[in-house]
Amino acid sequence: MLRLSMQIEVRRIRQAAVLLAYVLLLAIVCKPLSGQAQPATKSPSLGTNCPFPEVSEVLQGRQFATKFEREVFFLRRVRESYPAHWSPLLGVNITVNDYVQAPAKLLRFVQALGVATAGTDDRVASTYLAAITSDPIFYANTTAYRPEILRAAASALIEIVPSGRRALADSFNEQHYRIDPESLAEIAEVIGKSGVSDSRLAAALVATAFTFTATNGGFYPRCTEQAVRNLLRLPESAPVTAAHLNAKEVLHDPGRFQAVVDGLAAARAVVLATSLVSLEHEVAARLSSLTNSPGLYRDELHNLHVRIRQTVSQFQPGHGKLGDHAMENSK
Repeated sequence: MLRLSMQIEVRRIRQAAVLLAYVLLLAIVCKPLSGQAQPATKSPSLGTNCPFPEVSEVLQGRQFATKFEREVFFLRRVRESYPAHWSPLLGVNITVNDYVQAPAKLLRFVQALGVATAGTDDRVASTYLAAITSDPIFYANTTAYRPEILRAAASALIEIVPSGRRALADSFNEQHYRIDPESLAEIAEVIGKSGVSDSRLAAALVATAFTFTATNGGFYPRCTEQAVRNLLRLPESAPVTAAHLNAKEVLHDPGRFQAVVDGLAAARAVVLATSLVSLEHEVAARLSSLTNSPGLYRDELHNLHVRIRQTVSQFQPGHGKLGDHAMENSK
């Protein structure tokens, strides 16, 4: 009996040592480049019944040119060879606590995770990354706002096809728009820069630009402008945008469409110049009919008319250096 008790104790010590080595590796893997002091190490328990393999087994004795290369290899190996530990691993590293108190650590982990899971359609990784872009406890945290982590999570999700892109598109909803439109504008910028062809992501930007409303029925100008600008950086987006440049929508909410036109100008959407010219005639006609009806609506309509004329003028040949069309990806 004594011998059996000793064997059990030895086994427990050995497993604890392996898990401790694993946690220490994570601390190295996620250590900020600045070398700042880190908070207390997380519990080595990963929520599984089987012990985590020894670190040397995971790394296979390989040498790496950079720490980041080692981090990516480590994550890929865990995902591919130790799937039981994959979800717990992500769960102990993508936390609100790190978002607030150790942002450099979380940013490095998200960046490595993005590279490790690119092209894998990993739904587990998509779920954890999407928490950053879709859960208010992250994007609307009242203690800390980390746009760099938000952008990194969005970039990683774009590379996880199709589940990551689907999860990122789902981050765009009216609740998010009302809680924190600035974070949606950040994500829109990442999507635009990617230049990917994805109907869900395009639809998410369309809804943000033309449909979502604030709690008072209004809109957020910068978020609207950014949604339009970045929508027009995606392939085949001009026809989708043109569909909303109609008299019914524009005359119903001229204030919102001022921001829309600003987005068109920022995107240098020359391909939509004809649509803007048609709108100019519609807006001018409505203004003429309201000559004896001053008020806020007429003022907004007047401001929209001025913006349309200015933008159409910018799109004329010889007025600045314009891109060939709105679907050209900006760098």
